[in-house]
Amino acid sequence: MNENETIEYTADAPIVESVPAFSRQVMRRSYSRMALGLCLGLLFSQLLPTLLAAVFPDFDAQAHAFLVGGLCTACFTLPVMLLAGRRLPAERPKKARLTLSRFLALVCISYASMLLGNLVGMGVNILVSPGSVDLIGQLASAAGLSWETVIAFVVLAPVFEELVFRKVLVDRVLPFGEWPAILFSGITFGLFHGNLTQFFYAALLGMVLAYVYIRTGNVLYTIGIHACINFMGGVLPLLFPAASALVMVVAVAGFILFLTMRKLFHVEKTMSPGAVGAMFANGGMILFLIISVGIMALVAYVMNHPELTQGLMQ
Repeated sequence: MNENETIEYTADAPIVESVPAFSRQVMRRSYSRMALGLCLGLLFSQLLPTLLAAVFPDFDAQAHAFLVGGLCTACFTLPVMLLAGRRLPAERPKKARLTLSRFLALVCISYASMLLGNLVGMGVNILVSPGSVDLIGQLASAAGLSWETVIAFVVLAPVFEELVFRKVLVDRVLPFGEWPAILFSGITFGLFHGNLTQFFYAALLGMVLAYVYIRTGNVLYTIGIHACINFMGGVLPLLFPAASALVMVVAVAGFILFLTMRKLFHVEKTMSPGAVGAMFANGGMILFLIISVGIMALVAYVMNHPELTQGLMQ
């Protein structure tokens, strides 16, 4: 079969028949450069709203938070990641077609995984910051339903986050094994959100999307799934508040579908020796962990003291 041919998607078809042994130095370099690119992207996305508010006093950072975040990913993080990974060993997953029924099933499963992660995140957030305000909810309320909200949630975030965390990142770490690629994509995706509330569901969703990309080799599928998830979770409730019942039906269907299809899902366990250790034992990842966890701690502290956000949250 030549490179342009595709095969029909089967969840249990291994993509990597054998994983070559890479030196720990090579693996650390790949993980480190990817993490350093994310460091720069995270810092830029956190600082830009403050800079805009300083330069333009009338700029409402809260109302435009999601649009600014999407533009930061598109115009800064993605180019930085491409630059960081241009000389790293890469492996593109084999192409496989995804039927409409399988695509819809994966949308439901993805939403169910996000809901599960959200419940875990809410529980942890209550334990860590019992008196905290709902930062994400307040930002969503401030943004309201507008063209900005739709573009940010359904276009910018799905397209450019998938290009960064699935296409660019997974391609560079997939040579070391499927499990390390899925874990690295999900963990960094969760950390990149910069707050404890979103970390768990973003990490779990990121792992599911990484798996879909590895199995299909087509980032358009993960973009489509991501767009559906964001529409159901961020846009549909603003259009129809009563739609939360429909969304719960989708989540329940996702849990049922996963239980009935779980034997079809297969991740190749073969990996380059030391891949998981090299994922964390490198300068870039350590720095990314310090910065992202530091931002999470700062956000948790500020949100646990509503008096500090009275001016910001008006």
